[in-house]
Amino acid sequence: MFLAFKEMKRAKLRYILLSLIMISILFLVFFMTGLANGLSFADSSSLQKIKADYIVTNEEAEGAVINSELTKEQLNEIGSTLEAPSSPLTLTMSTVTGKANQKDTDMIYFSVDPNKYGDIAVTEGKNIGEIKDNEVLVNENFKEDGYELNDQLVDESTDKTMTIAGFIENQTYSFLPVVYSDIDSEIQPVQGSEIMYNAVVYNGTKTNIEGYDTSTNDEIVQSMPGYSETQGSFNVMKAFMFIISAFVSTVFFYVLTIQKTNQFGILKAMGATTSYISKSIVTQVLLLTLISLSVSVLAVAGMAQVLPEGIPFQASVSLVLGTGVLFIILNLAGSLLSLYKVTKIDPLEAIGRSE
Repeated sequence: MFLAFKEMKRAKLRYILLSLIMISILFLVFFMTGLANGLSFADSSSLQKIKADYIVTNEEAEGAVINSELTKEQLNEIGSTLEAPSSPLTLTMSTVTGKANQKDTDMIYFSVDPNKYGDIAVTEGKNIGEIKDNEVLVNENFKEDGYELNDQLVDESTDKTMTIAGFIENQTYSFLPVVYSDIDSEIQPVQGSEIMYNAVVYNGTKTNIEGYDTSTNDEIVQSMPGYSETQGSFNVMKAFMFIISAFVSTVFFYVLTIQKTNQFGILKAMGATTSYISKSIVTQVLLLTLISLSVSVLAVAGMAQVLPEGIPFQASVSLVLGTGVLFIILNLAGSLLSLYKVTKIDPLEAIGRSE
């Protein structure tokens, strides 16, 4: 410990520069991870929060709810096969308008049977089981467009009027705010002459039905068009940043070790053990990593406060801890190269070179 702090105090600029590099890389890792999580949540939060254990879709859709189509006959067939109460689910994209001072809002209907669908987390107004006629529940960001409880909405596709009966939180699909409606209210536009449904949702045990796919919420999210590809791109970028950071740290300390081969040899000749010198290097790596982590976390937290509301960003405590632990492990693993070099230093050879 003494040797580690003494050296860092003597070569402040060198270690400050390395810390800045590590802080910059960590900041990018945290920011990109938070952005990836935010994009993932804004893309699929409504599917993640569906009040059901399983979602049934047609086989051709391969788990993508938006691509699934079920007729009334198929809906009845699925319902008669399931042992638990079920609700149909229809997703319909549209645009609604309000008063003159309210913006037109692109949105997506989640139409369900309110009597068989579970309660939703409501921030204001009625819950799904209490709505009637043409009442709907809308996502909180409708308030940003000037809407309030009991305001009227007009669907541009059907000219039908709805009443905002409640507000729900963090319910979006493909970055569009979700509007929950009664599937029997016929608010959502009808495609063709026949009403088509996207899925059947239910709670209970998994029931495999021939000709249909039965999926969990997580599986449905992973099957969203473009979801896996987007998350995969972010994961590759994060992995490369971790590798680059670990490489920079490893090379820096290895070069320092080579430059100090003479000094380490003299220390060994004076009685310092390999373990003592190794502890000094590990202490420096751990200390610089912890400092870089702390500063980068504070920087990301500050950045999150000033980001515009339109930019989805989510950085949880578990995310920060998991990323931090992984970064520490990678840097400590990289220091093994320097430790190996220390074990190979010959005190007599070092003394001979110093003469």
